[in-house]
Amino acid sequence: AGNPSVYYVGTNGKRYVFPNDKIYYSWYPDFTGIVTITPEQLASFQIGGVVTYRPGTRFVKLQTDPKVYAVSHGGVLRWISTELAAQKLFGVGWMSLVDDLSDGFFSAYRVDEPLTETTYYDTVSQQQTSTTISQDKGLGL
Repeated sequence: AGNPSVYYVGTNGKRYVFPNDKIYYSWYPDFTGIVTITPEQLASFQIGGVVTYRPGTRFVKLQTDPKVYAVSHGGVLRWISTELAAQKLFGVGWMSLVDDLSDGFFSAYRVDEPLTETTYYDTVSQQQTSTTISQDKGLGL
């Protein structure tokens, strides 16, 4: 109450911060299901970390670096190595799915192997591996 911030409370009982509305909307279509609590209730939930983009929904780039990354399960970033790779993997409209990520939140992610023209990356299966934030963060059931 009195605070516009939205948090996710994981299956581990910790709260996770949504850095911005774009990350929130990668997980949820609207604010249905949001529960307003008191500041005292909020303080009872220890901060567990930052919510990352839902895998397979958006691409990210840093404001200070032109590399574009696909998001995989667990907040893993995969650099899309060339524009040709992006077009082969995601179609000609791929650039409309790129969001800027603040440098301050880059540390919530881990960079893995880049995607090339021959790499397999399926957005639907990426989304299916992370149907909830708790699942994406590996917090168990």
